[in-house]
This record gives sequence, structure tokens and C-alpha cells, in this order.
Amino acid sequence: ASQLGARAATFHNLAFALERLGRYQEAQAALDEAVRRGLGDDARARMTTGVLQLRLGDATAADATLSAARPLWGKRSPPAVWFHFAALAAALAGDTERAIELLTEGVALHPTAAALHNNLAVACERRGRYDEAAAHAERGSLEDPSLAQLHKNAGDYLYRQARYDEALEAYLRAVKHAPALGEDVFLKLGNIHYRRQEPQEAARCWERALELDPSNAIVRSNLDAVRRS
Repeated sequence: ASQLGARAATFHNLAFALERLGRYQEAQAALDEAVRRGLGDDARARMTTGVLQLRLGDATAADATLSAARPLWGKRSPPAVWFHFAALAAALAGDTERAIELLTEGVALHPTAAALHNNLAVACERRGRYDEAAAHAERGSLEDPSLAQLHKNAGDYLYRQARYDEALEAYLRAVKHAPALGEDVFLKLGNIHYRRQEPQEAARCWERALELDPSNAIVRSNLDAVRRS
């Protein structure tokens, strides 16, 4: 980008790389230069603008920008990543139903995109459509068994249905792929072990949850109780 006569696409690629590094202000500056050099009506550049807006916490602006990017692909279908961010922006802007519509279309066009199945599972769960959520979580895990969040979401569904043995297996698969996935996973793992009368395993899981979130009062209370007993 520092070379004389650098192309607009170079600045867009730089913006993308900076965004992936979390250097959002620098990414925005590079993207502004890409637009100034002629990428204002480029679908990918418009999508990157929306992603940056989302990263910077403006879901409403991101929702509008990503929606405006879609027609720029013309007769071509948007890529899976567009459906991911467009649906995320819609959900964060408070429109879960539209997020479900976008993700449903996305998995139809990109059936092997495990992340879209994962997000659709979450959106369906938010609407109480638990069977659909489970189906999409299962389909996503078939497409990419290494995506920890899919196993975690499947575990949440099974936990809610009191299918604790199945939930335990799902959570163990999740933390196998992402040992620091979240304290809520280890909280529920501890709860399941405690129900199974395995207090030592329960304590180990709750201790791990506290490592991830030392301020979690529920975990600390559970751990204190099991230690006293």
C-alpha cells in the first residue's frame, strides 16, 4: 500500500488483514482509502465496511450496510461469510426472525458452512424452536466436527431437556476442541457430575470455571458447598 500507484484492492486487502488482527481504526483508514480509489460500489468492500461497523459496536449501521451490499453481487449468490455477518448484525439489531431467514437461506446456498448451521441453531433456540436448533447443531457438527461451539450448543439443548448423559458427551467434545470455551460449559459439566454423585469431578469442573471467570458467584457457591460436604 505504500507503493506509488497502489491499487484500491491492495488497500481493501490491508483493511481485511488489519480487521482480523483487531486493529479496527487502522482497518477503517485503509478501507476509506480503498473506497476513495474506486471500490465504493464493490460488494466485498461494502461487506468489510459492515463487518468493521459490527466490530466497533454499531449493529444498526452494520445491518444497513450489509443489507445494502447484497444487491452489489448482482445475480451471484453472496458468499457464506456475508450471510454470517448479515444475520449476526440483524440479530444484534434486535431482529432475530430476519436473522433466521438469512441463515436459512445461507445454509441452503452453502450447506457445508458449519458456522451458518451453528448460528441458525442458536437463533432457533432463542425462539424456542428446540428441535430445529438440535437438527442444525447436529448437521453443523457433521460438516465440521472440530467446531467447538456446535457441540456446546448441542449440549445446551440437551441440558435444557434434562438429557444429562447426552449433554455431558456434547460438552466434553466441546472442551476437547476448545479447552477455554467458556465458564458456563464447566459450570454445567460440574452440575452434571454432581447429579451423577461424582463430587470430585464436579469440583474439578467448577474450579476450571472459576479459572475462566473468577467473579462467577454461582460457581463459587457450588464449589464451596461441595467442599463442605
